[in-house]
Amino acid sequence: MKKLIVISSILSLTMIALVGCEEDNGIYGSGGSNKITLTSFANSYDSQVNATAIARIDESYRTGAREIRIKNLVNNYSNQSLNTLDKTILANNFEGQLENKNIEVNGRTVKRPIYEKNTNNKSSYEITYKNLDLSGVKADSYLAGNTVSDSRGIITGLNHYPKIPTTLAFPAGSVCYIPVVTSERAFLAFNEKDKTGYSVLDKWIDAAEARFDDKRGYSTSQFGVGADNKQNAAQVTFFAYKNQPAYQYNGVEYNTSIYEADYVAKGSSNPNTNSFRGVVDCTIVNEVAADFLEREIKRYY
Repeated sequence: MKKLIVISSILSLTMIALVGCEEDNGIYGSGGSNKITLTSFANSYDSQVNATAIARIDESYRTGAREIRIKNLVNNYSNQSLNTLDKTILANNFEGQLENKNIEVNGRTVKRPIYEKNTNNKSSYEITYKNLDLSGVKADSYLAGNTVSDSRGIITGLNHYPKIPTTLAFPAGSVCYIPVVTSERAFLAFNEKDKTGYSVLDKWIDAAEARFDDKRGYSTSQFGVGADNKQNAAQVTFFAYKNQPAYQYNGVEYNTSIYEADYVAKGSSNPNTNSFRGVVDCTIVNEVAADFLEREIKRYY
């Protein structure tokens, strides 16, 4: 799975989608009162009408539970992701599970421990969502430069759905959430939805290195992960090119299959929150901003 390095986005560790239906709800875990709801919008291809489908995805965490609501806005959104939070975690001399239990929510921080396989040991992993006021922000609040370093502003759903008039602005009370990830260790995370059709890691590497047909440079590294570092893994990083950001792809061999994985670095991420210094990714929003985007997407798409 690719990782957008320059512009942070919600990690797929926190985004799980269901096979399309009009509105699908899933609640996992139990109990709790402290709650945060994160809303994003996603596209897929609707083969029944040969057109793009658009959905609103509301993801709520509360202590001990997670709730997903997926609502079709345009056509029938579908995604082959499994409806589960559980992820296999592979790190340096470590194998574990990021499971759907013992979730803790404190304000805008969601904590989910990683449990080491066959032990009671656990490793800390959490996401804190910084907030940024979107009131009055329009599509022209983002200005693309000739290079990534030249780009400035706030990129929102208005930029992803250009049929919405550029004169429209987010209403008062609109907020976006910027995820700051903190992890005790660096790791790769994946589950069954990430299984590829490749038989060996070398074939996955060849395909990953060929994902762009322009002249951008890339680097490839191979390393061991898991218990005794017996699992082979690879990371292919494409450097920033013109006004395109850097991308990172990760593959791992596990139980005779090849998976694409998310990579989480050790320590805390440092996403940009200053639109004068660079690009701020504001694609995760609160209910006020989400209701506005839903209304305009339905109107213009």
